[in-house]
Amino acid sequence: MTKETTEELNKKRKPAFGKRRFEKQDRTQDTDSNIIEVTPGMSGRLKLLILLLVILIAAVTIVSVRRYISTREYRAYDVVTSTETSGDNIANYVLFSDNVLKVTKDGVSYIDQSGNTVWDCSYSMKMPQVVVNGDYAAVADLNGRDVYVFNKSGKVSNQTLNYDITNIDVAAQGVYVVILSGEKENYINAYDKDSKSIYEMKTSIENSGYPLDIAISDDGAKLFTSYVKVDGTSVPDYLAAYNFGSVGQNENADRLMGGFTFDDTIFPYIDFVDNDTVVCFGDNKIVVYAMSEKPSEKAEINLENREMLGVFANTKYLGYITADNEDSDNRYHIYIYDMSGKLTAETDYNNSFSNIYATDDELIISGEFDCSIYYLNGARKFATTFNKNLINIVPSKNKLEYIAIFENETQVIKLKLKNEKEKK
Repeated sequence: MTKETTEELNKKRKPAFGKRRFEKQDRTQDTDSNIIEVTPGMSGRLKLLILLLVILIAAVTIVSVRRYISTREYRAYDVVTSTETSGDNIANYVLFSDNVLKVTKDGVSYIDQSGNTVWDCSYSMKMPQVVVNGDYAAVADLNGRDVYVFNKSGKVSNQTLNYDITNIDVAAQGVYVVILSGEKENYINAYDKDSKSIYEMKTSIENSGYPLDIAISDDGAKLFTSYVKVDGTSVPDYLAAYNFGSVGQNENADRLMGGFTFDDTIFPYIDFVDNDTVVCFGDNKIVVYAMSEKPSEKAEINLENREMLGVFANTKYLGYITADNEDSDNRYHIYIYDMSGKLTAETDYNNSFSNIYATDDELIISGEFDCSIYYLNGARKFATTFNKNLINIVPSKNKLEYIAIFENETQVIKLKLKNEKEKK
């Protein structure tokens, strides 16, 4: 092989080495200015487009799944457990710390998920009223003088007051407030969970009016009161906001932080739905107030001449059920609003009802033999008619399970999508 031939071969080997080294480039140039074409890689713009497409598909999938979950209707149920209970068709049953509190004239019983009595406490009351907040419950004898405070372990305290009780509310840590009816004046008194006095307010019907309802915040520091006063031919309502924390102490002696007068509205029911928000249900409007320290109006909802037959509220939503108009084929209509006063959902309801309340996620309605559960977007989750009189139904701590209380039986039921006939 000649020298010239060897040099020609060496020149032919060089590009192969260069191609392996720069294979990720679009093209390169060898020492003799030869252009070498290379297979191009994925561009940055294409990678970004693919990433955005994946994110979009994931977002659509999540929204679709959430929508399906929040509108899925269950058409049947299985009985998980069934326990015979003593018949008492005038007992009141309320959800309390993942279980149920049974309240009667003779005492209270704490009933677990299986219908078994965890503990009980005896007393004698003519008209027991129970209020629950967090891990505390208070039972007062309306038009009587006895009050009992409970937590999930049993009785915490009790006392007999000097005047008749007309109303009661309880805070999340066990502080409770009562309205007492005296001979010439009324009292609004607060006590801690051990029934020790915190404060006392004296009100006169002549000056303030009659205290119709009270609501205490979760921390026990703030109080809202609805007063009604007969003034000639008019009956104005006065909503008063008090703060018994450090802010109210610095404001004035009576702790009054603000008041609102309504000449044509009476508010029979008010409630703190969280520590800083109070909802006032009136006979022709609903008013929402924000009160971190002082009260300010957050929303006002006009009922448009509808009569509220039942009301409900949680931390995000509020609403009411009313009789449907005469032109409709439906018996009732339900309206659901957010805390800014916006109507977010409405739905028809055609079964009987005696109880209506909202949990964090659902609206539960029961009456006679009927039970209906709605999502708070207005979609129906479940409806059935039992073959026995239903006193109340409350959600269990287990998913899709509910505790159904009948006169002589307590059942834990679990919802399912279809019954056996539909599956076939």
